[in-house]
Amino acid sequence: MRAPARGKPGAGGAARPPDPRGLAYRVLMQGEAGRGANEALDQALERSALDERDRSLVTALVDGTLRWRARLDHVLAHYSKYPLADLPTPILTILRLGAFQMLCLERVPASAAVNEAVRLARRWGHAGTAGLVNALLRRVAEHGTEVPFPDPEQDPAGYLAVAYSHPRWLVERWLARWGYEDTLALVRVDNEPAPLDLRANRLRTSRDGLAALLRAEGVETAPGALAPDCLQVTAGAAGLRRTRAWAEGMFSIQGQGSMLVGYLASPMPGWKVSDLAAGTGGKATHLAELMDGRGRVTAYDKAAARLQVLGREAARLGLEIAAICADATTLPPTGDQDLVLVDAPCSGTGALRRRPDARWRKQERQLVELSALQQALLVAADGLLHKGGHLIYTTCSLEPEENEHVVAAFLATHPHFRQEDCRQALPFLPAEVFAEGGRAVRLLPHRHNTDGMFMVSLRKAEAGSGPRR
Repeated sequence: MRAPARGKPGAGGAARPPDPRGLAYRVLMQGEAGRGANEALDQALERSALDERDRSLVTALVDGTLRWRARLDHVLAHYSKYPLADLPTPILTILRLGAFQMLCLERVPASAAVNEAVRLARRWGHAGTAGLVNALLRRVAEHGTEVPFPDPEQDPAGYLAVAYSHPRWLVERWLARWGYEDTLALVRVDNEPAPLDLRANRLRTSRDGLAALLRAEGVETAPGALAPDCLQVTAGAAGLRRTRAWAEGMFSIQGQGSMLVGYLASPMPGWKVSDLAAGTGGKATHLAELMDGRGRVTAYDKAAARLQVLGREAARLGLEIAAICADATTLPPTGDQDLVLVDAPCSGTGALRRRPDARWRKQERQLVELSALQQALLVAADGLLHKGGHLIYTTCSLEPEENEHVVAAFLATHPHFRQEDCRQALPFLPAEVFAEGGRAVRLLPHRHNTDGMFMVSLRKAEAGSGPRR
């Protein structure tokens, strides 16, 4: 991490003042262009010379503006003389950024929020749009808290979608499945920061040993409630990647729910394991650790950039993982793998508090479109497994089209697989996380303080000798 600085010399030698709102605006505009906000924010902060206070402000502005977009738009539309859809995207983004500061951040004076928004509008628009921003945000500053919301009794979906800033189509699905109180709890928690979970690298330390090392360097933690190797950071998160424990590969940053996938898989030392959608390798590295670093883990992903991150993480953790850039649905059958993990690409509706922009980039039709890819990955996994081998299917989706329906369709066309009882591999979990009589794990953010996740364990029918347990 760079040393804190208040600005960089300009062309004339003068120090340029820090501009956290300008940086937040640029990150938000990258999101409007289709880039993931988390990635854009991380890279922007890495390149910036802002001090820790301004970096925290940028993060709060980006995350908050994205999380509360529907609520902000509701207030802005109430006072705007023009439909929001008719406003240029840069101006609408500036309006949202300004409204968020006034409505959601107590320490930012309304005058500062308005003035900074007008400055941005002059830079990225023109005098007319700057005047529009000034007039509209001044009305929001004076009367923004007086805007009525839909009646929760007459229109519960409308109320929850606006007041808690979620797509209406998604709220309607959750209301139909779980009812009002559970849906209210879920949308509430989606707008809270996700817990920061650490996975102790059992090849180099224990959970208690890691906690002691981090405490000595100013990072406070508490044991995770579900995963045996999990610590949750309670204080000192800003210095986490500057610790000796990080440099020496004693832990990974991974959500607690995702850790449970590795325990469900229960790989044995010496196994051949494939991860067909590995991403940056959180689950692949966990599998390698659970195998005591013995055996072969092969990680597939279509994005070379993600595999480069995986390679760096594996090296830091002291692990050997074969990373292959490929479309796993096209892999030729080998029939030699003991375990295949399908951490399927999905809508991510269970991880909206971790990815605040994702709720606005998803459409209901994508649930069916993604199910075809999920099925194709399961079929590829079948070809890789030997008889008696294990297949783990998991998503961070809450939607049955991507979870139960996908598994049922696969089993209907692949009767040589059976769905196993997850309780055998996860005896330390409370009974409430198990579904389908124990044959699935379902985690819900508002109940378990994890990402929403679904996972099952399938076993291929044996012929002759089974997997090496």
